[in-house]
Amino acid sequence: MRLSRVLPALALLAAARPALAQGATCPVDVYQPVQLAQAGLNINKAAQMADSTGALKPLRDAMKSLQDERKFVNNPVGAGYLRAQIYILWLHQAGQGDRITRERMGDKGIKTEEIDLVATADSLFKLVEALDPSCAAETNQWRGSKPWTERINKAYQFLAAEKLDSAEFYANRSSQLNPSSPFVHNIFAQIANKKGDVPTMLAHLRTAITEAVKDTTLGETTKQMQFQLAQTAQSYALTGGAAQKNELYKEAMAIYTMLLANSPGGSEGAYSFSAASEIVSLQQDTAGARALLAPLVADPAPYSDLTLLLAADLARMNNRNSDAMVMYVGALAKNPNIRDANYFLAYMYYEAKQPDKMLPLTDKLIEIDPSNGDNYLMRAYAYQLMASAERDPRKKAEYTKTQDSLAARETVLAGQHKLTISRFERREQGAALGGVIENLGKAPKAFTVKMDFMDAAGTVVETVTVEVPAVKPGERGPFEMTATKPGIVAYKYEALK
Repeated sequence: MRLSRVLPALALLAAARPALAQGATCPVDVYQPVQLAQAGLNINKAAQMADSTGALKPLRDAMKSLQDERKFVNNPVGAGYLRAQIYILWLHQAGQGDRITRERMGDKGIKTEEIDLVATADSLFKLVEALDPSCAAETNQWRGSKPWTERINKAYQFLAAEKLDSAEFYANRSSQLNPSSPFVHNIFAQIANKKGDVPTMLAHLRTAITEAVKDTTLGETTKQMQFQLAQTAQSYALTGGAAQKNELYKEAMAIYTMLLANSPGGSEGAYSFSAASEIVSLQQDTAGARALLAPLVADPAPYSDLTLLLAADLARMNNRNSDAMVMYVGALAKNPNIRDANYFLAYMYYEAKQPDKMLPLTDKLIEIDPSNGDNYLMRAYAYQLMASAERDPRKKAEYTKTQDSLAARETVLAGQHKLTISRFERREQGAALGGVIENLGKAPKAFTVKMDFMDAAGTVVETVTVEVPAVKPGERGPFEMTATKPGIVAYKYEALK
């Protein structure tokens, strides 16, 4: 979840007010003396003309109204605020760079002297903002307008092109115009990341998130930055940040659990749980694992089948089998064709001596994964339990016969081949799957794998076939396949011949 990309162009705030409305809480007066009101009228005209050549005359006329500093001795901040607005509107003009001569602006003084429009506007805005916190709401309309948008986008463009010096130059320029923007702090974070300066990167990213959460329209951007902060803190804890390992892990865990709570049913929730699970596993934090699992155990319904599968695996590894069973059941309720959920839940029912609950799971296992002898053996275990508990001699004999038949099937496969799926990766478009076929026979053999990829309802979405070249006896032949259609969450294959 990286944000080192070009931002979409932000809208020009053409409606930014060149003067404060009467009744506004910011105490800056831009109406007295009368010259300020005259300048404000011309600034309004220029703002309405945007970057057309027609804006140049009212900008120069506005500057002329502000030239006699003696008239503003009682209101220097008001005059400075209007000057800052003029500078920003000059930056709107086509072809105008960051510097401008006094002559071009119609300002008094040495004609050839140049003004840094960005730096000077920033310093004047700061005087306004220092008067009262409410003034920032007014100045931010100017700070975040088109000149800032252009410079922040250039910073991201140069970052994407790996031109860090240029990216940093425009980042600094955009920071002067709009220092509180989350995008400004994020660009500094991404530049620091490229330079390998992780502490600086984390500091800027934290500030970027703090600013972004204030704007409800930046929800997706905030989420992306939160993911990156958590990922970076987590990885840094294992490397250069080992001295702050506990604090970094704590920060990452807080973000992941928050993101999981906010998106329990989506892929983001599954990723968040997976990352949080890795942290508690690395730390061997049984209390942390219990806390992470608690809301899922209490109510599995809101979570995706993938999140529940990951949670069940974590619970099983922490010897919390009752919790694992709850979540395997929840995962299969949403996606009945998850091979591992069927297998491990069946085994847990075996340990609990509940063969009646094992049977439908083993039926599904053999349907999904027919060339894996482990599944026939699991079904045989169910009949073993049933035979052991049965008091009717006839039924006991039937159960034992079925058990022996299933065990024999496993023995046959053990002399032929075994297919094992080692990787199943769901994707937004399709899925990737990999596995191996172990040749358990006595002669080299080639295999054909015909895989059906299914949606949550068990409908076949796409079928992919791959050929595995001749595998020598006792060796394994790997295979990989990719499906491209959306909605794939499970698989089954045709039994090998």
